[in-house]
Amino acid sequence: MEKAVLYARVSSKDQESEGSSVPAQLKFLHEYAKQNKLIVKKEFIDIETAKKAGRLQFGKMLSFLKEDKSIKHILVEKTDRLLRNIPDYGLIDGIIEYHGISVHLAKESVL
Repeated sequence: MEKAVLYARVSSKDQESEGSSVPAQLKFLHEYAKQNKLIVKKEFIDIETAKKAGRLQFGKMLSFLKEDKSIKHILVEKTDRLLRNIPDYGLIDGIIEYHGISVHLAKESVL
């Protein structure tokens, strides 16, 4: 079975109560991983906007992926949980291209 990391994000504490809570995202992503026979190695969670670059856990996730070459998948609920700015897109694109990692937008598609 291949390994994956999970990434969940909400913009604010207010968004936690609007149906996109971190626990709801993580539950959905763990179920997705199980259905797709993926082992979850680590979870990364940000509670901040993605409109600007520099999210703490997003950066830690990218560093973790560069270090642990055994991980081949990033699982995230949907695009706007992962990316909302051009600099972060460039960082993710580099990870995908140079480390052979797939991004699963679990409610949308696989990149």
